[in-house]
Amino acid sequence: MSFIRFFLCCVLIFATQALAQEPALDLQDSLRVDSLHVDSLSKISLTADIDANNVVDTNKVESVDAGISQNLDSVDVINPYYPSGFTIEAAYAGPTILQLRLFGGRENPHELFKNKWISFGFAVGYLDIDFQRGFISDDCLFMLLISLMGRTETFESFWVVLASVVNGNTYLSLTENARIGLFETHHFVDYLFSGLSSSYGWEFGWSQAMGVRFVLSKSSYLDLGGHVEITNQRFLFGAFVQLGIFGGHK
Repeated sequence: MSFIRFFLCCVLIFATQALAQEPALDLQDSLRVDSLHVDSLSKISLTADIDANNVVDTNKVESVDAGISQNLDSVDVINPYYPSGFTIEAAYAGPTILQLRLFGGRENPHELFKNKWISFGFAVGYLDIDFQRGFISDDCLFMLLISLMGRTETFESFWVVLASVVNGNTYLSLTENARIGLFETHHFVDYLFSGLSSSYGWEFGWSQAMGVRFVLSKSSYLDLGGHVEITNQRFLFGAFVQLGIFGGHK
């Protein structure tokens, strides 16, 4: 009897523990299912938000891209042939002078008013050749000296101004696409070595040209105008014809 009572007590205890654990297991399973359900809903909601954001952001990006494209198109329409950037020029300054500017540059244009643009530049390597007397100018040595001064921060701004004064040029567009405009070119001219090696002596003065520029393509232009050269020994006046190429403003 004692053994039977002991066996029944063990069965009762085991059954009680089993009944007590089932609600806990059910509760854990329920919590796990609820948690998975919540995670699924969160993922669905998050995915919907991302999709919505993607739609909104895509529209914003498309609108921004459209605005940039429109701005670029407007710049191209207004100023597709503006002769800025790196320049090389060869001019028949008449009646017997050939001018070469091999290392020049012109800044990007500034808008004065609607569809009217202006830019300034200068050349570092240049020379004038006088065929009548066999003279070659050496005023480019002044530009080399100015360039050395421009390497220091103290004279950097002063170098740009001085270079534009010694050998500068200007272009003002007259048409919307900048293919026709007004130009001027000036420089200090000097025949030191050529003059001293001849009977003429040292000659120095000022050269000025101005006229109308026709931009032939996105890399070349033709200038027609008048040229004046005034030195300590003579006065020259003649027609000015110049062909130039440029690197473009883009």
